[in-house]
Amino acid sequence: MTWEIVAIIVELVGSAAVVVALIYVGQQLRQSARSERAIAEMEASRLWSEFHARVAHSPDMNRIWDTAQANPADLTDEERQRFVWLVAEYVYLVEALFKQRARGFLSRDAWDSHADRVVGLLSNPIASEWWASGQSPFSPEFAEHINERRTGGVGETWEVETRRLRAIDGTASREIRDGAEEAPAPGS
Repeated sequence: MTWEIVAIIVELVGSAAVVVALIYVGQQLRQSARSERAIAEMEASRLWSEFHARVAHSPDMNRIWDTAQANPADLTDEERQRFVWLVAEYVYLVEALFKQRARGFLSRDAWDSHADRVVGLLSNPIASEWWASGQSPFSPEFAEHINERRTGGVGETWEVETRRLRAIDGTASREIRDGAEEAPAPGS
């Protein structure tokens, strides 16, 4: 066996090792993306649980919330203000989820359910008046997205929505959804 043959064999073994290492790294990245999504969705669930528990365990806040939903005209000015603060907190939670969605850490299903709840909440006259006032410092992208959903203007495909959200966030990474790669970021 000549040195040339040994060099070729070593080169082939080295190349095979690189390919195996790249496959392994790719699998680890996919698993990491799945784990990050699971953690983000668990955190979202925890935040919602805390919000709902706070309202449910306070007879006063529970009554204000229920009255605002059933008959908002029955609230006093102070109760209206407390309801607005609850709505603001609720919508701030959803904006945080919007940002998680933009970064690819929240599935479309999870995002849609939260966004739909906000749209439903903003159909309340008190909440709608507060939202229309523009008094809260939501990001323009989030406010635009919610307004589009409120007017029924959100009919985008997964691919278009993903690209738009990535453009907002400035990320160029590929999103992993349910173990499958989704639409590439713009320019990929």
